[in-house]
Amino acid sequence: MLHDLGKYSKEFQRKIQNDTGERVDHSTAGAKVCNEKGGYYSILSYCIAGHHAGLPDYGNTAISNSLCGRCKKRICDFENYKNEIQIPMLHTDPVVFDPTKNLDFALSVFVRMLYSCLVDADFLDTEFFIKNENTGRVSGETMQILEKKLEQHVAPWLSNTELESINGRRTEILAHCMEMGKQERGIYRLTVPTGGGKTIASLAFALKHAVKHQMDRIIYVIPYTSIIEQNAQVFREILGAENVLKNHCNVEYKDSEEFYPMQLASENWDKPVVVTTNVQFFESLFGNKSSKCRKIHNIANSVVIFDEAQMLPMDYLKPCVSVLQELVDNYASSIVLCTATQPALEMFFSSKNKMIELCPRIEEQFRFFERVTYEKIGKISQEELLMRIQGDQSVLCIVNTKKTAQELYKKLQKEEKNIYHLSTNMYPKHRKRVLKIIREQLDKNETGIVISTSLVEAGVDLDFDIVYRQIASVDSIIQAAGRCNRNGKKDVAKSKVYIFDLIDEKKVEIRNCKLKQQHLFCKTMKK
Repeated sequence: MLHDLGKYSKEFQRKIQNDTGERVDHSTAGAKVCNEKGGYYSILSYCIAGHHAGLPDYGNTAISNSLCGRCKKRICDFENYKNEIQIPMLHTDPVVFDPTKNLDFALSVFVRMLYSCLVDADFLDTEFFIKNENTGRVSGETMQILEKKLEQHVAPWLSNTELESINGRRTEILAHCMEMGKQERGIYRLTVPTGGGKTIASLAFALKHAVKHQMDRIIYVIPYTSIIEQNAQVFREILGAENVLKNHCNVEYKDSEEFYPMQLASENWDKPVVVTTNVQFFESLFGNKSSKCRKIHNIANSVVIFDEAQMLPMDYLKPCVSVLQELVDNYASSIVLCTATQPALEMFFSSKNKMIELCPRIEEQFRFFERVTYEKIGKISQEELLMRIQGDQSVLCIVNTKKTAQELYKKLQKEEKNIYHLSTNMYPKHRKRVLKIIREQLDKNETGIVISTSLVEAGVDLDFDIVYRQIASVDSIIQAAGRCNRNGKKDVAKSKVYIFDLIDEKKVEIRNCKLKQQHLFCKTMKK
């Protein structure tokens, strides 16, 4: 009722009735009224002032686009609203008022949630009017229907109780996750060894949990777009393409009429399953523009799964974890941290939310899924590395920089046939095409060499005979090892993960040059 009070002015009525094109500020009026009423209405003033321009900072009167500056701004008379609208009193406290917590941060999330509700409703109402109610939006099927689809998909697996086989262990983890879905809302971990089937297991938990608690959607948050493509395809095959939304910077639905409903859903995440990136998820929660914030209110009452949770942005870890805590505490959401290399995040979450592990007999699972032998080979030159990786097996070599990956690939290209290169320098479609070729080759047990950056480590379903990994953090090395003997079909002793570092040849050249100069200097001095 309050966000468009400025439209009661004679100037705005003249503009809309005569299509004059003149600019009339209609957003500031409602913000002024809320600011004057004070109390909890001051919270609403932020949302109303920014429902077109974006959430403002409080600022001061010298900053014209701040909330303070806007409330001091002279605008057209809009008092006619009093003939039609009575403003009620607000009697209840916002749910976020917890004296034991950081109230400022909790209020900032609360303001964004309200803002999201307002701007999404405003967009939808306008769309509804302009298109004569034929918006073309398709929200997807209910969680109960999706649960049935998943149950049908996994039914043949659940009869496998052979715990000495990889598929039997995967079934054990899956069945336990389905049972744990009946637990209360909260913060969960799914610490599954690489190759343990965590993608389907996490989906099973989420669907059971969502049905149990009447939750609205499942949101998968993933670090790399390459994993999004893979996981989204799995979800679509199980649940139906119309129920799964991919939303990240490389997806564009506008060009196709067939995908138009997906374009609309990407604006506010109005689908039962959403697959997105860390960047998209957190930038929305901390954003201030209406286009970014429209989706925030649809994160409430959701199961949010962080695939490859060790990739949460380290530079912004505290605010990211704080906003997740808010979603659990005040917005009826559950969080699942899903990875083979679980980060130590307990200290950042509230002590009242004890993390619940979803993987049964976790230590035993990791012992069972040991499928490789590690070997450290120290510092070697690029030439030595190239000599080692050429042979009659399928080999993956992961290096730390895109430049090194490119150099190795170009050198090998001259000598070998089945050589492939993967890095984020490639266009997404190109990378997807190359991954498809690599998978087909591996399925046929053909030999080949893949030179890649770390993008291949997390969530990319590939199975090589041998893996070389340039020295990196322990979690990166473990994730790289997950691409070796992934399905456990080969001898553990022969499935090697070689850890190496590259000699910096430029430094060696500079050192040799300095030694030569010193040698010449000494000879000259002797003479």
